[in-house]
Amino acid sequence: MLIRLLEGGQVSLTVGLVTAVFAALIGTTVGLLAGYHGGRLDQLLMRFTDTMIAVPVLPLLIILAALDPKKLPLPEALTGSDSFSLYRIVLIIALFGWTTVARLVRAATLAARQREYVRAAVALGAGNGRIMLTHILPNVVSPIVVATTLSIGNIILLESVLSFLGLGIQLPLPSWGNMLTNAQETIWSAPLLAFWPGLLIFVTVISFNFLGDGLQDALDPRSSGDKK
Repeated sequence: MLIRLLEGGQVSLTVGLVTAVFAALIGTTVGLLAGYHGGRLDQLLMRFTDTMIAVPVLPLLIILAALDPKKLPLPEALTGSDSFSLYRIVLIIALFGWTTVARLVRAATLAARQREYVRAAVALGAGNGRIMLTHILPNVVSPIVVATTLSIGNIILLESVLSFLGLGIQLPLPSWGNMLTNAQETIWSAPLLAFWPGLLIFVTVISFNFLGDGLQDALDPRSSGDKK
């Protein structure tokens, strides 16, 4: 039981961390492009972001996760591997989990592009890509870090729900979610089989939420000024 909890924790944390980073990369790219260029590109990207936000995520994830991978145009060596369910969950959740980061980065970019150092870089002839990566991105990294940290807990919950429904991480690869699924049949005779995975999911999600709140307080200059 302890070994499966440890191995399941590795899988669940891997899904949470990798998916959060992948989603943050997508959201950062969209937010930088929309905030820096503005105009029609900004409107197009933000309307697309609003559409993604309006989509009911969990039902859509259930539908996508329920697709038979053997019917997809993918190599058989990939779809037949034990880790394919992990790759699929990471990709599915990341494709719909970047919207918060995109909106935060866009707002921070709109403010940063009006600063003197950005105007000086434009006056010196720096290209748009160099300005976004060198001058704007380092100054908008705080909301990215906070939003990414806070999203890890939500991603672990989504993975646990999908695995509990039998649509997420597939055996023999363990995760806390599919450990809960396997514990359904023995819930009355061996309740600890469901208690420990559920407790670890709860503690992990709460811990990442506390970490995100702490980073927000540490990286927000306004909160530091209030404390002083």
